Amino acid sequence: MIVEKDLGGALAVDSRPRGRPIRVNLKRLVFYLVFFLVFCFSGLITILDVIPYRMAMASALVIPLLLIYGIRLDRVLLAHLALVAIVLLSGFWNGSSPTEVLLFLRIPAFSYLMYRLVSVYVRPDNTRRIIRLCVLVAMIQLPFVVLQQLTYEKLPARITRYSDPIDFDFGTFHFKGDAAMAFFLILLVVFLLFDKRHNHIVRRKWIVLSWLTLTVLVSNAKILHLGIAFVWICYLITHMSAKAVVSVIVVFAVVFGALAYYGVFDRQWAALSSTLRSNIALTSRKEEQFLSGGYGRGSAFGYYLRGDLLWLGDGPSAYYDVFTRLRIRGNTGHLLLFYAEVGLLGWLCSVLMFFLIAFPGRKGCLRVSWVGALSFAIIQVLSVTSQIMNNISIVLIYCIVVKSYLIPPKDNRVAPGAKAVTAGPDAMRRV
Repeated sequence: MIVEKDLGGALAVDSRPRGRPIRVNLKRLVFYLVFFLVFCFSGLITILDVIPYRMAMASALVIPLLLIYGIRLDRVLLAHLALVAIVLLSGFWNGSSPTEVLLFLRIPAFSYLMYRLVSVYVRPDNTRRIIRLCVLVAMIQLPFVVLQQLTYEKLPARITRYSDPIDFDFGTFHFKGDAAMAFFLILLVVFLLFDKRHNHIVRRKWIVLSWLTLTVLVSNAKILHLGIAFVWICYLITHMSAKAVVSVIVVFAVVFGALAYYGVFDRQWAALSSTLRSNIALTSRKEEQFLSGGYGRGSAFGYYLRGDLLWLGDGPSAYYDVFTRLRIRGNTGHLLLFYAEVGLLGWLCSVLMFFLIAFPGRKGCLRVSWVGALSFAIIQVLSVTSQIMNNISIVLIYCIVVKSYLIPPKDNRVAPGAKAVTAGPDAMRRV
């Protein structure tokens, strides 16, 4: 019996003469272990609390692949190394301890491990299967999200004490990972809307798109409600005539204007206005709350905008304790955390890293696409509220979706065992 083939992520058994050793494709095994762990079972493991668990622990599964396949020197690795250099320089400049520097370096380590995992395993002959599996995972999120929202008040205190109702709609993702789940869905919406050359692999595309969009809107990841709206607006603008765009705008204006006139949106508008006023107001009380580790994103932006420009920040791990998860300052989100601890230079290195993943290049060329551009834009928006490099589920789906160009086109599908041909003279755009 030889373990050889792969069906939707499961290991299939191929009958062969007995007596031969069992062979396991290590790349496939590690990839799907990490995939199912972070996208399907991470939240359940956390809720059950049977073993000490943090989602980042799954990245350790990738280390054997590094030992076997090595580390490839490419642009993304150079961006990670530049970030490491900035972290070391910031630590030296601010007098940070070696422990603080090493703890911060876990962030680029996690993101690079996910990038390397995708680079090693994802190929033209399996990208189709991986994307379809992603769509399947995305389609089951809505029932879980609705169930979690409806049952929160009835759950045991040992579960609810670690989460507010607004965060308890993470689907099958990590505990309180609603933003990662919504980001996962939006990237698949981007793929289905804009990658016409490769999205033929998903049947009943418009039903799937409607379902995924509804799931994002039902979730409490508010900033990604704007993200999904932005994606659809981009699609309408780029795929409709000017006359059709104007017609749609007029219809929406009339419909929403009428609904607003009759007070349908009064409650939502009042809640949004209250949230905006609460975040924008720069009172001394809110600033004190931010400086003591409390939530206050608007106060945080006001505080840093009034201060001097931080080129190297105040030192790695200066404002967040990894072990206790306590914040010394309320730097919620990747943008604020990186700017505060490793400065503008460190944050720019992280932006460059995601840019190079979204626009892969070779021999002076960059592959520019709508999928890459919108994925990059959405992840930068998400960085305002979420730790996009520290959350391996975000990095993993980002690296997978921007590889969708590896799917053989409809008229050039790869037969089993055949060598894929995906690149031609027009495959790359020179930038």
